[in-house]
Parts: sequence; C-alpha cells; structure tokens
Amino acid sequence: MEKIEFRKPYKLSQILYVISKDIAKNGFRNTNFCLYTNEDEEVASLDQICYLDLNPTITDDDEEVYPDFVINESLAFFYDGQQFEDVLMNVLHQKKQASMDDFIMGINYYMIHDTFMDF
Repeated sequence: MEKIEFRKPYKLSQILYVISKDIAKNGFRNTNFCLYTNEDEEVASLDQICYLDLNPTITDDDEEVYPDFVINESLAFFYDGQQFEDVLMNVLHQKKQASMDDFIMGINYYMIHDTFMDF
C-alpha cells in the first residue's frame, strides 16, 4: 500500500505505516486531513479502524462543520492530521527505526499530555 485514500476504512497500523514512511522520506507534509473513527476509544490501538477525511470547517458563528461523509457514517473526530504528522515526525526524530508500538505510545502520550513523549 503506497497511499491512503479518504473515506475508506483502514487499521490505524496501516495508516501509521504509510504516513510514517512518507514523513521519513519527504518530511512534514502539512496536509489537510483528520482521522475519524466509529469506535468509542479513548486511546489509539493498532487494530483500530480509522478513516481520513478533510478537516472540519468553521462557520462565522464558530461552529465546526464536519465533512458529509463523517456525518453520514456517524464518525467521530479522533486526531488532527497535523498533530498526527507532528507526533510521527517527533518519534522518528528520536528513533530512526521506530516500531508501530513506538508510534502508538507517542500518539497516546500526546493525547493525554498535549506534549511529545521522550523515548
């Protein structure tokens, strides 16, 4: 798998693999995406099913409007794409041969502490 498509289900491990390889090769992309899930999870796991779609837009009344696919599929916001890339980039900066478990630990640590994990 070379590319992740929007609006298709993937295990988080698949998304991590593709995006971490892209970051290692090309650096931070700053792309417009978020991860969404239909699972009620407080923490990330490798088998968690996620979807990528565009970021929500903000109305003049400061309301978030999620993409139609996210609404129609009853998905919930899970992770901002820029933060996701930042966390993966930070893990790779500290561990050139980072494992999937390293990425999961970094993602979960950031979700709880709002800062990067030291490896």
